[in-house]
Amino acid sequence: VYRVHWLRTLALRDRWAEELLLVGQEMIWAVDFFIHKSQQWVSQMQEADANQQVGHWCYAARQARIYLRLSQQAQDSFERAKGVVRVAE
Repeated sequence: VYRVHWLRTLALRDRWAEELLLVGQEMIWAVDFFIHKSQQWVSQMQEADANQQVGHWCYAARQARIYLRLSQQAQDSFERAKGVVRVAE
């Protein structure tokens, strides 16, 4: 009986360790995604500037700033969350 409980506990611990690893990677992927989208909008800005499309340029600039801000906020939030996880370990 004790071995069964020990094996279940070991499996549960392993699942949580894997989940912690995956969540850490997902945090990195989220920040990278926001940066990528921001860069896409910057390239749209450059294209609109070359074509002298002021309205398109303004929209692309706004979107680029939004995604850049999202990446910064996500990075800050994730750093705080990682600190909490380290303390809890």
